[in-house]
Amino acid sequence: MAVVTQAEVLSVIEHTAEIREYILKPDKYRRFEAGMFLQLSLEEFNSSDYWPESRTFSLASYYNKEKVIRLVIKKAGRYTTRIFNEVDKGSEVTIKYAYGDFILPVFDQKNDIVCLAGGTGVTPFFSFIEALEEQNELERLKLLYSAKKYEDFIRLDYLKEKLNDDQLLLFTTQEKNKETINRRISKEDVINSASNYQKAHYYICGTTEFNLDLKEKLEAENLKNIYLDQWE
Repeated sequence: MAVVTQAEVLSVIEHTAEIREYILKPDKYRRFEAGMFLQLSLEEFNSSDYWPESRTFSLASYYNKEKVIRLVIKKAGRYTTRIFNEVDKGSEVTIKYAYGDFILPVFDQKNDIVCLAGGTGVTPFFSFIEALEEQNELERLKLLYSAKKYEDFIRLDYLKEKLNDDQLLLFTTQEKNKETINRRISKEDVINSASNYQKAHYYICGTTEFNLDLKEKLEAENLKNIYLDQWE
């Protein structure tokens, strides 16, 4: 059952002019699975009221002893602009969590987890990293991360700290950079990243175009374990 609670904003980190990271401390903290999402509202909520206007965001953290929730939010419309303008350290927001089935495989603790991220679509994979690290299975995760420019990569220092060179592949589509592969993610990139590509689990998160393009390419190889988390 979803939990509705107030949450204090402990910190705000600005990654770019349009992307910020928010650390929330909910009054009610409950267990959730990596990859799930929440609804965030700027309005106070009473159980007798209708649920107020809100927006949906992937959880960028796993259940933790600090009892905090991490969100990565891109300013991309009227409501997220309000969040950027009105929410700062010490602010209170209302959240309802956790939802979704974009979660790690329940019955397979052996085969690779191949994560394909476009832009802010990397967000749920931060929670995957935390969960797999806690379970001593982080070596299973491979992340192929695409952004327009090098400066657009989110929490890159963290990713490089947690993942080795074989686990993290960076792609830039609008800039040549010696630290990245300067093109879109290809089918071959995906297949070659897995030790057993036919049994691996493929998680795709990005724009509609990004998701459907990669899904189509993987399905052409008769791969079955394909999961999409779609955001605009």
